Amino acid sequence: MSAKEYVDSLFEGYEGTAALEDFKEELTGNLNAKIESFIRKGMDPEAAFAKASAELGDVSALADELSLKKRREVFEEVYMDIRRFMPSRRVAAYVIFGILALFGAAAALITFFAEKGPWTQYTAPFGLTSFFATMMPFLTAAITGFTFLGVTQETASAYPVSGKRGAWYAASAGLIAFGLLMMPVAYFGDKFPGGAFFQGGPDINIEALIPVIGLMIPFVLPGGGLLAFLVLTEKDRLKPWAKSLNNKIMNGEMALWNDPATASRFGMFSGAIWIFAAGLFALLGFLIGFRYSWLVFIFATAFQLAVQGFMVRKGKDNASNES
Repeated sequence: MSAKEYVDSLFEGYEGTAALEDFKEELTGNLNAKIESFIRKGMDPEAAFAKASAELGDVSALADELSLKKRREVFEEVYMDIRRFMPSRRVAAYVIFGILALFGAAAALITFFAEKGPWTQYTAPFGLTSFFATMMPFLTAAITGFTFLGVTQETASAYPVSGKRGAWYAASAGLIAFGLLMMPVAYFGDKFPGGAFFQGGPDINIEALIPVIGLMIPFVLPGGGLLAFLVLTEKDRLKPWAKSLNNKIMNGEMALWNDPATASRFGMFSGAIWIFAAGLFALLGFLIGFRYSWLVFIFATAFQLAVQGFMVRKGKDNASNES
């Protein structure tokens, strides 16, 4: 038995990792060096091998440690380690904003069911006004806080944004949330005797929608514009291993769809699917009516996506088999 075969036998059943392979190569080199040293001292090869392997000691514990360390490194790359990326203060902030949102929802429900007015037939509009007005400050604060914590949070695959940029993200989310929550407050708040709602009755009145739409101008539109600017100017925050993984996936996708045979097969499948869908649409339209026959195109789209996913998976399997 050679030194390499002996070392390989020591690690049978262990997880094959890069760290373990490096350790095995180093161990094999040391074992060969010891054997040659004993042979130069006059020992025969078999005795030299037995003495060198005996002096090697118990390496199973070290092998277990290396294997466990590699598994932990892989886990931390794929999943977010709370102890590494989430200090106690940040966890506490998440909990506080979560409690704030739940408190706002509970308080809003209490005010909704406790609302009593002299106009009993129109109690619901008054209750909805109180409901959204009570929930608005708490939910707006929670959304703003969650946005800031989310974008400034380091994960296993991405670096966080700076605190200043995170504040802009939070401001945009807060503006949008405040505007959207104020819209029902303005709409239902106009439903009082003499207001636009009661002038038109309990149905939707166009005049009651004017202040609702007007709230988009100072809050929702600026917040949406700021959010779009931040997203469009965002730098690539992926970590090197995530970038490498994305590049491999993109290269595999490009190689798959640049293949003339694959593209031709997909084109024929797509053509057959949509020709069949058009014919079935016309047939069902005359049999049961065109009101329902258009649903055929939804199923055709889903079937085409399923075919595309199957072809992508098959291409990846073929590439992995070739490698």
